[in-house]
Amino acid sequence: MSDLSKNAQCVLRALESSESLTTSEILEIARRPEYSDLCADCAGGDSFVVAANQLVEKGMIKKKFGKGGYRWSIVRE
Repeated sequence: MSDLSKNAQCVLRALESSESLTTSEILEIARRPEYSDLCADCAGGDSFVVAANQLVEKGMIKKKFGKGGYRWSIVRE
């Protein structure tokens, strides 16, 4: 995971304990003090979208559009 940007690591950390989260839920989590070591930048929407889409391209997470916007989840084997 160390070869990933801090923003990508932030997204993965936020998703670790949930089956799936909406974009706004992830951004809310990223603003918490316990995430400040990674998530200082991705607490904003644009940086989050770039990092999350990179993770989708790597096959690490997936996104699904639905009610309330995109839902993101970790790809589990």
